[in-house]
Amino acid sequence: MTTARLSISSWSLHRLLGKAWYETDADGEMTNRCDEMPKIELLDVPGEARRHGIGTVEFCHFHFPSTEQAYLGELNSAIDAADIELFSILIDTGDISAAHETERTADLKMMRRWIDVAATLGAGHVRIIAGDQAPAEDAILRSVDGLLGLTEYAKAKGVRTLTENFKQLAARPEVCLEILARCHGEVGLCADFGNFPEQTRTRDLAAVLPQATSIHAKAEYVNGEMDREAYIENVELSVTAGFDGPLSLIYQDTEGVWDRLEEMKVVTEQVWMSRGQEKERRQ
Repeated sequence: MTTARLSISSWSLHRLLGKAWYETDADGEMTNRCDEMPKIELLDVPGEARRHGIGTVEFCHFHFPSTEQAYLGELNSAIDAADIELFSILIDTGDISAAHETERTADLKMMRRWIDVAATLGAGHVRIIAGDQAPAEDAILRSVDGLLGLTEYAKAKGVRTLTENFKQLAARPEVCLEILARCHGEVGLCADFGNFPEQTRTRDLAAVLPQATSIHAKAEYVNGEMDREAYIENVELSVTAGFDGPLSLIYQDTEGVWDRLEEMKVVTEQVWMSRGQEKERRQ
């Protein structure tokens, strides 16, 4: 495959969205804990992605100002009008590895609601954090149990589940891979370039990328300059691993969001084409 399947996460547009962070209050209403004025709304994201030559998006759960059916209908219309694939909803809250049963039960219930939202919007996947407990056996067991239960619920609605090398439990590749193995192929992986320590990142990514369903392709910028060497190395690792899913371009700084995303897009496409052609010649 010589063409990269590029995506963006709404996280890359977090500053343009006014750093929106909606949470459900005691009355069940969505309340934004940030009061900055947005430059765009979530409804604008599909069209903005298409305008910049990107055909796939992911939405962070906290960027939703509402989960009422009327709003989801508007968002569906925006997705359809832009001819965009909604690959996943990133559920960035909850701890399915928590020892406290009441907390865990509430979090699982909340995640099922977001699976319902994903199904309504036609998203193919939801990303669920494996857990935020230390990587002990009991925490892994709770995580696997939660993931499999949510997977069964999601599958009935036409949605697949992913987890990620994210938060404490799955922070190391060996634990992340162990959780996936115990899920027997039922749960996919979103591999994030930036979530492993810099000292071991190359080795860690090489270990998990063969299992990746999607990638968060994160580039580091220092004083406005991309660390191209590190980013290119990570993209090359993805090609070597045979990855063929969506690469979500992740930019976390404040200035020139679309300029930076375009730079990442161009670099990714160049590396993907070059390494893909090289790989095909060797076959």
